[in-house]
Amino acid sequence: MTTLFALTILLTSCNNTIYPVYIPAKAPKVPENNITKDIPRYSKGQLYTYYILAKQKEKQLGLSVPENGHDSLLMRMWFTYPEGIHQFAELVELRVDSGKTITAKYTMMKIFFNPSRRYEVINWHMDTLMTPKCGWAAFMDTLTAFQITKLPTIEVLPKYIERNSKNNPDYDNTLLTVSVEVATKSGYRFFQYNNFRKYQDIDEVNKMYLFEQFQRKQLGLRENDEGWY
Repeated sequence: MTTLFALTILLTSCNNTIYPVYIPAKAPKVPENNITKDIPRYSKGQLYTYYILAKQKEKQLGLSVPENGHDSLLMRMWFTYPEGIHQFAELVELRVDSGKTITAKYTMMKIFFNPSRRYEVINWHMDTLMTPKCGWAAFMDTLTAFQITKLPTIEVLPKYIERNSKNNPDYDNTLLTVSVEVATKSGYRFFQYNNFRKYQDIDEVNKMYLFEQFQRKQLGLRENDEGWY
């Protein structure tokens, strides 16, 4: 019993340590409340890896829990560049309150990814408030026009499934993954997109790509090398 307890403490406290075997960190518990939730899972019922990683970073950054709902609209876009164990990452958090006040916060992060624990450790981050060059009205109109908050996750798109077969997603790459959380007063959604160039002929993928480029330009974020897409 003592050995088991010590091992438990070791695994929960040493997420910076890469182990010789795969011992994934415990998946987060989805809050139980009256908020309607659309959180995709793998075929055997496990939570998506990028959902788990988003919850890890959310806790480390001290952010609110969107699964509990939000006053009007909360949208988080997590940008993961999954190459190596020392990674760069980004977050754009868009908030609209009941008084229609809109804010956008951009967070740059330096991350240590522990593949043996399926855990991301934020070693450094910097927050910056951003305002779109085109103004909030035009920015929100574009968000609505592309229907970003209503997009399904890429894994359920019929044309994507046609190419990869059901329950066989195209994850074997180190390209940019954009994970999105959307919260309102009554609902919460999570979805993700990856491999933009390969699937850009799919309408939903193209919408996400075009909005990602639009947002990056309007908020003055760094310009990504096209190789990430």
